[in-house]
Amino acid sequence: MELRLWKPPAPPKALAKRHNPAMLPFHWLTQTIALGLGISFSPLNIALVALLLLGPNPLRRCSTYLGGWILANGGALTTVVLIGSRFSWAMQLGSRGQVLMDLIGAGALVALGLFQLTPAAAIGEESWAMQLMGQLPELDWFPLLGLGAGCALISPENLVFYAKEGGMLLTNHTSLRGDLEVGAVFVAVTTSLLLLPPLAWLLSGGRLRQPLSRLNDWLVHRAEWLVGVFALVLGVYLGWQGIEGLHQMTLVAAALT
Repeated sequence: MELRLWKPPAPPKALAKRHNPAMLPFHWLTQTIALGLGISFSPLNIALVALLLLGPNPLRRCSTYLGGWILANGGALTTVVLIGSRFSWAMQLGSRGQVLMDLIGAGALVALGLFQLTPAAAIGEESWAMQLMGQLPELDWFPLLGLGAGCALISPENLVFYAKEGGMLLTNHTSLRGDLEVGAVFVAVTTSLLLLPPLAWLLSGGRLRQPLSRLNDWLVHRAEWLVGVFALVLGVYLGWQGIEGLHQMTLVAAALT
């Protein structure tokens, strides 16, 4: 009789894919895109990019501003991941930490969204935008780089998005390659809407002065309420994720008892 050593059966392909840290599940991608668009959807910053295209050296100055924006978004996400990885309790929270972050982020976004819809917030931001745009033509490349970075980091909504995205990377224990892939997608999406004016400028051969002026005026004076609505939508989305996570944790706890 021929004796053979027993070998454990190979795991199903679906299970192998789920545990492969180099592969990104679909819900990671959708969440990264949603959070990135939350940062990119900024009428004030899109208006600043459009205004830079109306001045001297439009593409060089616009690229400098966008460079600061990209560096700030990538640096903020990296900082969240590095700081979070230093604390062992943050690495061990797992799904509980993700649920907690969803609920906290949802509350913050709903509060910020409601505040953005108030007349006081709209008047204050419009006044600040007009002062900033008045100084924009005098800024050299280094102040422009700092302005792009500062505009990304000064928004309280963006801080929520950085924390949520970084928390997702920490709680899912991805590999270094997975972190870099998700981070690259996140930073690309955060810049996507700001790239629309320079792309339109390039495709038209620089013949968009009047449309860009009208777009700039509309974004500064009439589009700020859209930020509040978008923050409310993302807040509801994160709240739904948190409630769903609590429900799943309750089911798991009930099954174990």
